[in-house]
Amino acid sequence: MVKKILCILLWVVTAGALIALFVFAREDYLHQPLKSIQLQSSTDTGFVRKTVLHDEIERICGKRNIGTVDMLAIQKVMGDNSWVESSASYIDLDGTLNVSYKEYEPWFRVYGKNGHSVYVTRDGVVVPICRIYTPYVLVASGNFDLRSDSVTYRLNDTLDSDINLLNALHWCDAIEENDFVSQCVGQLYCNKQNQFELTMKGFDGRVIVGDTCDAADKLWRLEFFMKQRVGSSEIKTLKSINLNFKNQIVCTKR
Repeated sequence: MVKKILCILLWVVTAGALIALFVFAREDYLHQPLKSIQLQSSTDTGFVRKTVLHDEIERICGKRNIGTVDMLAIQKVMGDNSWVESSASYIDLDGTLNVSYKEYEPWFRVYGKNGHSVYVTRDGVVVPICRIYTPYVLVASGNFDLRSDSVTYRLNDTLDSDINLLNALHWCDAIEENDFVSQCVGQLYCNKQNQFELTMKGFDGRVIVGDTCDAADKLWRLEFFMKQRVGSSEIKTLKSINLNFKNQIVCTKR
């Protein structure tokens, strides 16, 4: 019986000592000064300057101890950045603040009716332009009503103002699926009737593709038509190529 009691007491004392040691170590850790700030981007597209972001986070941290670093403020800085898709931050055992983030990757740039422009990602997220970075992407212009050119938001197919942007997104997807057309398209244009047109490298006329119905088939017909006339003087006599008719290619001459 005495052995059992002693054994229980030993376990209680050991557990108490371990808890006390843990509390002491934790307090010692929290009172250590923050040693450094490390930023890491998984995409690094160019929208975010690490030096600027580092200075902004450093102003929040100051010369603080680990326990007084405002992690919520750091997450707010990352969340308020229009070009950061997601982020995570933590302080490791060495006292280093690690901030990892992912930048939005633009797929195409849209110029609206008011002359302002935005980027759109593959997932349908509208991202503001950036003064320090201009990626080489497909350009869409014309009859686009941009809800905002200064904030990040996701396209919603229930909003009428976003219909043309959603259709442009669909066209960009179809264009990328066609290797030949993707190398030849210079720009995507939405006219006043909300019908889409393409500008093609090496062709001065208009390529009318209309709405997004049968988009892949229209581009396949365009590919077939253009390949048949590579190097031909006939292509220079055409004013427009209209693919907006089922199983047909209608051309007009200059």
